[in-house]
Amino acid sequence: MAYHQLRIAKIVQETPDARSFVLEVPVDLADKFTYRAGQFLTFRVPHGEGPFNRCYSLSSAPESDRHLKVTVKRVTGGKGSNWFNDALAEGGVLDVMPPAGRFVLNEGEHPLLLFGGGSGITPMMSLIKSALKSGTRRIRLFYANRDKPSIIFDAELLQLMAEHPSRLEVIHHLDAEQGLTKPEEVVATLKGFEGAEAYLCGPGPFMDMVERTLLDAGMPRERVRLERFEASGNDAVPIEQEEGDVIPSEITIHFENKTHKVPYKKGQTVLEAARAAGLNPLSSCEEGFCASCAAKRVKGKIVLAKNDIYTEDDLANNWILTCQAHCFGPEVEITYDVV
Repeated sequence: MAYHQLRIAKIVQETPDARSFVLEVPVDLADKFTYRAGQFLTFRVPHGEGPFNRCYSLSSAPESDRHLKVTVKRVTGGKGSNWFNDALAEGGVLDVMPPAGRFVLNEGEHPLLLFGGGSGITPMMSLIKSALKSGTRRIRLFYANRDKPSIIFDAELLQLMAEHPSRLEVIHHLDAEQGLTKPEEVVATLKGFEGAEAYLCGPGPFMDMVERTLLDAGMPRERVRLERFEASGNDAVPIEQEEGDVIPSEITIHFENKTHKVPYKKGQTVLEAARAAGLNPLSSCEEGFCASCAAKRVKGKIVLAKNDIYTEDDLANNWILTCQAHCFGPEVEITYDVV
């Protein structure tokens, strides 16, 4: 998947340590950059030790915003976030991959129960604006921040609540005044929204606590969706060859409507084998949490070393993360062409 150059049309200082970047999409790239609320963009960040990728969620929504917008909060020691906050200016050009991600709204009119921590509000804003424009869902947002000055989109949320008083409710939590978010706050937020679909995005410990509390309160697992912007910290599962397993000498990959026979070696991931064969499928985090490299298993045995995003249902439907996928058996076939 190729990078494309997008111009920075505007930079908005949201808080002392967070900026939004409004991006212009040329007419000839409009189709490639069509997106759904909740998705993210992958950027190539230049660096003295070599360029690297960073994913940032879209805070715009296609139903309400003319241009793409991503919001980036400075992270201490973060090479990507500091570059965005310190080095970029309006009129500059960024190398960007087309939108990706599965943190999107399901069809239907189930209420939405959103939990955002810090910059985890970014995809939530996209989901909120989309839902308010395209349906009648009730929305409740629990929004945790360090303190009042840290609240990204404070004025925009107030405006949306004023425009939709019967549909949008925001519950603020400030660590400086209330301490860290507690399970009883999550339970209280759930009251009246037991039939909702829950979306979680924020720091790992925050999401883990919220997810655990919702599940313990009886919310079905399939109605709890998480978007991670950092790896969970779970160790990769050792990939061991079981008795009777064989390592294929080649695998079949369907990519961009063509079929490729790709050489494969023990220990390779599907993504590594694809690249070695000259293919260039989309990828970003390569740590098993963003699903940019998603594909589907067609045939054969595939084992994922790490998986911080797919549910049991996803796995049962043959979704794989090619950056974590290892192949076993005489015939292995996967396709990128369903993504």
